[in-house]
This record gives sequence, structure tokens and C-alpha cells, in this order.
Amino acid sequence: MYIKDQTFKDEETLMEMLFDFSLGESSALLKEMIAAIDEQLRANHAYVTYRDSLEDEDDRSELYIEERDMLLAEKLLEQYDSFAVIKQKLYAVKGDRKDMLYEIDLI
Repeated sequence: MYIKDQTFKDEETLMEMLFDFSLGESSALLKEMIAAIDEQLRANHAYVTYRDSLEDEDDRSELYIEERDMLLAEKLLEQYDSFAVIKQKLYAVKGDRKDMLYEIDLI
């Protein structure tokens, strides 16, 4: 993991940052979004069927993380113009507003 201060708009970088920052502390806003995604995944019959067909718990966990981050990135890209990493914090930016998503301590 290498987190540097940067501003970006693309989905690929956002997915990488969501994965990297998931080791840190998420904001209340992000926790709400993830809770809504969890509900969405629990209601998705195809996802549940496929997840339950996986025998290895690590495979199930990896599937969940991939699906969660993909859906989270889609929601964030719909609601915000860009994203910024500033001093070990990940922000979503819309106009002049910056909403913190994650904070991580790299020490």
C-alpha cells in the first residue's frame, strides 16, 4: 500500500483507495453507505446463491469486499465530482464541499 496526497476522478483509483483505506477508520457517512450496500447484497439472490456456493471462508470474504467496493465506488461516483487524499484522509468532493470518507494512521 502506498498512499500519497492526490486528487482523482477515475473509478480505478477510487477502487484502489477504498481498498487501501479500508484498513483505517471510516466516517459515519461511509458507514451508512456500507450498511445500505450490505442490505442490497443480502437482498440480491444471485449474489447470496453464489456466495453460499463458495466453500472457503476467505473466498466468501474476498467476494464480499469486491462487491461492496464496486457498489460503493458506483454510488460515490454518482454523488461526487472528485476524490482527494490529503494527509492520510480520503475525501469525496462536490463543488466546495469535502466529505471525509476514511482516515488512516500509517505510523
